[in-house]
Amino acid sequence: MNNIVRKSLFWAGSFAIIFVLGRGRSFWMLVFWILLWAAFLGLANLIITRWRRGKNVFGKRPAGKKPAQDDPRIDSPRKAFIASLNYQISNLLFLLNPFILVQIAFQIVGAYWERKCGHPILEAEQYQQKADYRLPVAGEWHVFNGGVTRETSHSWRIPSQRFAYDLVKFGENRRSFSGNGRKLTDYFCFDSPILAPADGLVIKARGNLHDAPFVGTFWMDCFTRDIGGNSVLIKHADGEYCLLAHLKRGSVRVKPGDHVKQGQEIGRCGHSGNSSEPHLHFQFQNGKSFYFSSGLPVRFSRFHRRNGSQSDFVQQDYISKKTFIASGP
Repeated sequence: MNNIVRKSLFWAGSFAIIFVLGRGRSFWMLVFWILLWAAFLGLANLIITRWRRGKNVFGKRPAGKKPAQDDPRIDSPRKAFIASLNYQISNLLFLLNPFILVQIAFQIVGAYWERKCGHPILEAEQYQQKADYRLPVAGEWHVFNGGVTRETSHSWRIPSQRFAYDLVKFGENRRSFSGNGRKLTDYFCFDSPILAPADGLVIKARGNLHDAPFVGTFWMDCFTRDIGGNSVLIKHADGEYCLLAHLKRGSVRVKPGDHVKQGQEIGRCGHSGNSSEPHLHFQFQNGKSFYFSSGLPVRFSRFHRRNGSQSDFVQQDYISKKTFIASGP
């Protein structure tokens, strides 16, 4: 289900509950109905998404599909409904978190600011990067989200995240985790080293936020104090900064003012902040601010790329979702 359609249905249904069905009803009854409506939309979205991928929500596989592709977190109607309910309720509870509300407000203002005063990059080919960048990870990772076009973008309407990426690791089971995914250590990328993509100066660093609880349940950490969790911001050149986010608590090895070298470990992959499962979120931007900067599309040098059965070595290119990437020599 298209994200815009889902949001439109949610707000339309919520207004209908409040102004049409809610006459004479208590406040908490209205809240319950709205949560139920949100859970229904989430479940419908899961069903549609899995149907489009060739597998329905009841766990049946088309001929030729291997059991390893099943997700044990949502492989039954009950699990899928609970996961959807957890996700929708925890996201609604974000509205009660003053730290997150302020950050959401800044993101909205930042989007308006970019239109009026910023310097947005909308065509990747128009930007000439100043530094030579390598992938910020070792070994093979899956680009779960992100690209340099509107269709592949992580979050096109959020200026600094326009060309952001989410990376996870896959195991031999072709999933990002082993077992039932209920422990942080089940996830193949958790505690993996995160590297500086180029030489630079550390501008900001934070490493004291806890990793989100209830991993594998799709319950978002609605009480976190920062959307990005533990993170490091590095200045690589004039107007070129990289933010690496959702790092493991206590793993950040650098502090503001440190000079880092390309490939130097700056922290470990974690599950802090607004994170659905352990992963690395990283983005390049033209300023220090998470809210008042524009995203930058950069090419990465010397990496292996795998897409289905096709694999090649790339001297320099963009990366995009649904591919597997690994740094080369």
